[in-house]
Amino acid sequence: MRISTNQLFDRSIQSILNNQGNLSDLQQQLASGKKLLRPSDDPVGASKVIRLTEELEQIKQFQRNNDVLTSALKEQEAVMRNITSSVQRARQLAVQSGNGIMAAEDKAALAVEIGAIRDEVFDLMNSRDASGEYIFAGYQSKSPAFIFDPAATGNKYQFQGDEGTNDLQVSPAVRLQAADSGKTVFEDVFARFKSSITGGTAADSSLNITLQKDLDTFHQQNYDAVTPANNAFEIQVNGAGDQVTVTNTGTGANLGTFNFTSGEPFTFNGMEFTIEGGPGDTVQFELDPPQKKNLAQTLDDFFVALNDPDISQQGFQNGLNDALIGMDNGLERLGAATAGVGGRLNVAESIYESNLDLEIAHKSTRSDIEDVDYAKAVSDLSRQETALQAAQSTFSRVTGLSLFDFI
Repeated sequence: MRISTNQLFDRSIQSILNNQGNLSDLQQQLASGKKLLRPSDDPVGASKVIRLTEELEQIKQFQRNNDVLTSALKEQEAVMRNITSSVQRARQLAVQSGNGIMAAEDKAALAVEIGAIRDEVFDLMNSRDASGEYIFAGYQSKSPAFIFDPAATGNKYQFQGDEGTNDLQVSPAVRLQAADSGKTVFEDVFARFKSSITGGTAADSSLNITLQKDLDTFHQQNYDAVTPANNAFEIQVNGAGDQVTVTNTGTGANLGTFNFTSGEPFTFNGMEFTIEGGPGDTVQFELDPPQKKNLAQTLDDFFVALNDPDISQQGFQNGLNDALIGMDNGLERLGAATAGVGGRLNVAESIYESNLDLEIAHKSTRSDIEDVDYAKAVSDLSRQETALQAAQSTFSRVTGLSLFDFI
């Protein structure tokens, strides 16, 4: 095969240029620390690097979300812990006030601390987070969760937020609730279940709740929010005057027959009835609609009862029972909410650790694909320099092979 002088020059120059290009690539790898300088170096590897980089950025965002979530949950937990402590102190004072020998002045003294606790609880229910938003107001976080309306005929401490909750994504498959609505934690708390006498033909009758748990069970099983007539009951004295029969006047159901003596009390599902009457006499009573009161309102009602000098002993006892049960129900709801926060904190911590492990694994895999092996790269650089020098030396020798050099 005949090789022209032009071919010799072209091949030699191309060899030098190729070696120079390879040497330049090795220099860039050493300078940047990256083995992949362009997608064409390793198309499959470059695709994996892009995917791993995207996943690492996603993990970083999940960790930022987790930090925000953890901070919010810890703030909420601290607020609920303080409210729990304050209400427990108020309950101790309430039990103390039930001492029958306490004078009105003593109750008024207790009312001072109860009022201070009420104000503290109300303030904590309107707690704000680090950004100034109200923790328990739901989506209405720019406005207070609760307001005090002294002119209101019912509850004076009223919820003004909504039931919205913000969820944060902490992993590809897990979203966690950042805060609870004040409606769930404080507002949806049942007050004491009650019943009341509504009429009858007996000469006299009275009703006292002596076993609240029994009444609560009966109320929960029998109260009909759809058909109010089913909440009405009748007690009728039999013909012999020694027994009474309790029936539901709405449904006609017979709820039992009990021994009876006129003027002597008997108990039916936690309700103690005292009836003065004879054969055929009746007493009608009904289950009162269930009411809900937040802790601030429960404390305020008890504060009013403590400061009322004209309240009867029975009236105060009813107010005390209302307060104790309202606080117990409120503390139970707080306990459930606190447990929920603790559970979410545990999940957030576990996911945070898992994300850290996943981040390390992704970085290691990406490094194996794109990071340069310095020992190998330095060796390749030395080899490529030798190859370039050889190409340059060969070019000078080949270009010197001319007949004119021998003439």
